[in-house]
Amino acid sequence: MNPLKKKQLRLIGIGGAAALFLLLLPALFPMSGKPGPNLIAALGRFHILVLHFPIALLFIVPVFELLARTRSMGSVRPAILPLLTLATLSAMAATVLGVLLAYGDGFSGEGVRLHMWGGIVTSVLLIATRLTKQLSARTPLLYFCLLGLSLVSLVLASDHGAALVHGKTFLTEKLKRTPSEISLDSSIYTALVQPIFRNHCYECHSSDKFKGDFRMDDFTLLLAGGESGMSGIVPGDPEDSEVYYRITLKPTSKGLMPPSPHLPLSTNDIDLIAFWIASGASQSPTLQEALQSNPSDPVAELIRATLQ
Repeated sequence: MNPLKKKQLRLIGIGGAAALFLLLLPALFPMSGKPGPNLIAALGRFHILVLHFPIALLFIVPVFELLARTRSMGSVRPAILPLLTLATLSAMAATVLGVLLAYGDGFSGEGVRLHMWGGIVTSVLLIATRLTKQLSARTPLLYFCLLGLSLVSLVLASDHGAALVHGKTFLTEKLKRTPSEISLDSSIYTALVQPIFRNHCYECHSSDKFKGDFRMDDFTLLLAGGESGMSGIVPGDPEDSEVYYRITLKPTSKGLMPPSPHLPLSTNDIDLIAFWIASGASQSPTLQEALQSNPSDPVAELIRATLQ
């Protein structure tokens, strides 16, 4: 067989094996919501260091493709294939490490799955793009179509990843200028307690990503608790509520929530949660009812300040 043909077949075989491995990752490391071995979690956390490389490298490739077609910058053409190779390898590394991170730290949820499959699809597309660039120089249309699809997939995967870390409204929340809708008729849970959970807890305990099999964005599941077996919220009893227990642990405790490097809840936030739980942990009582039933409670001052 022609040596060139052998090399091409070998490249296709390596690319196909790499793509198959990526597609099998969800089966090899299923996201059950329960933490895996610490070693896997430790390796997975390098995902944060690697994930930006494919983003930067892949966006340089089409720029160099355009420059290579000009007279003055045609010399950049030889750099395109190495750049595409680095983008492909770094995307694969980021994908594998991301799956290990989710598996090791016990993350699951729709948002995590979307981000994972976005990374897998992007990596597989990049493998195909890289092979097409080297093996099918006479069919640039296929190459450019695959490159375009890789870019689109990368943007979507990155968007899902950003939503997991910063929330779905991170890019637009500061553009909204809606006045406060909190009034005396507002539910104490909706107006004061749920925003604390949303800002500090939903990142790891919501439908997009729930750790420890515990969701806090669904009221019923919030009360039920997670894999520890302890009720998340026990109406009328903060001390027996795992949420209150976790947020009041010592700063050096491993089980403190939110975990490091996130800042712990403020004293005011903790007092509001304790007040709400002690008052029955219901969704219905209004701020006015809370003020009338506990006018001298220190939390009443926080409620009045919120209404001003």
